[in-house]
Amino acid sequence: MKLPVSHFLIKHGIILFISGLIGGCAIAPPTQEMSDARQSVEAAESVGAEKHAPAALDSAQMLLSKAEDDLQAGDYEEAQKEALAAREAAHQAVAISQAKQVTEETEAEQIVVVEEPDAPIFVPTLPAEPEPTVYKVNKLDTLWQISAKESIYGDPFLWPLILKANPELIHDADLIKPDMVLTITPNPSDSDKDAARQHAKFRGITTRKEQDASYLRQFGLR
Repeated sequence: MKLPVSHFLIKHGIILFISGLIGGCAIAPPTQEMSDARQSVEAAESVGAEKHAPAALDSAQMLLSKAEDDLQAGDYEEAQKEALAAREAAHQAVAISQAKQVTEETEAEQIVVVEEPDAPIFVPTLPAEPEPTVYKVNKLDTLWQISAKESIYGDPFLWPLILKANPELIHDADLIKPDMVLTITPNPSDSDKDAARQHAKFRGITTRKEQDASYLRQFGLR
């Protein structure tokens, strides 16, 4: 039995309307986030972060590069997350650079010259800051970004050390939540650093969780 034309149009119009709604819910390209991230990385480079905060700048540049790749691939959600993280890492690089420049200027002003011929110049040394043993996760933090902090390890590729120190708390290395209190192992051994960098650099994309579990098993964890 043939349906009336009006019934046919109403039926298919509803389908098209629903399809339009679904299409309208798709995530738009993170244009603003990408622009902010690029400007933040450029700002970090302009204030000398390559010299004063190389790890933080490297982290920002790498996250921005990943965001560019995901944007090109059409993975807008990942691109947005990585762009936001790149912007925060770049802001951190700027803050570290500015703080170090102020410290250098202050130290230069504190140089004392003894009034004797050819007397040595005395430069006061600042007390070393104690290494942290815990870190409270902030919004938009990632293990990569935390590990890159100068106050933690100063190297983003050492993030597996944080996973190793918190195997019961971190169930997914790519998903940590704000207000988590992570244990930070101070003064890790060279062998632990080598194992962490090896895992971070060769960690796959589709088998990340399995590789993380394998990394932890070599230390008798999980």
